[in-house]
Amino acid sequence: MATTIPTKLKFAQVDSGTTAPAGKISFDSATFECLLVVAGSGAPNTTNSGVQSVADVTGSNAEVTGTGYSRQTLTGVTLANDGTINTQVDWSFGDITFAQNAAGFTNARYAILYTTSIGSADASYPVVAVCDLGANQSVQAASLVLTCPTGGLIQWS
Repeated sequence: MATTIPTKLKFAQVDSGTTAPAGKISFDSATFECLLVVAGSGAPNTTNSGVQSVADVTGSNAEVTGTGYSRQTLTGVTLANDGTINTQVDWSFGDITFAQNAAGFTNARYAILYTTSIGSADASYPVVAVCDLGANQSVQAASLVLTCPTGGLIQWS
């Protein structure tokens, strides 16, 4: 699973004067969610002129639909020092599971991770990561389980 961190998010986290998205994300205590989108017109644009909020993603790439689909809240979110050489901070979470459903979606291409702790709707929820699932994914025959990479999805060195 290839993952890209949107440029606008990186800038917003280090620029003390930024107003959009409002405030910094507390990676160890915020609420994070995952939604799935279809390939549509291509990968969500993660450059400095691209995605910043969930609405930026779902505006050009439709969110998947299908019986039983719903956005998932991340569990087991941790922010920790790597503990080995103490030069890296890692952000990770538990498995994200979209349950098997014979009438479920067949066209999920991107997983969008975002926080609901800033803002009050898709237009103001900051996108934290865009994960390319490599090919269209389905839940019709089995559950779709997204696993955080060993060492964390985001690593600051």
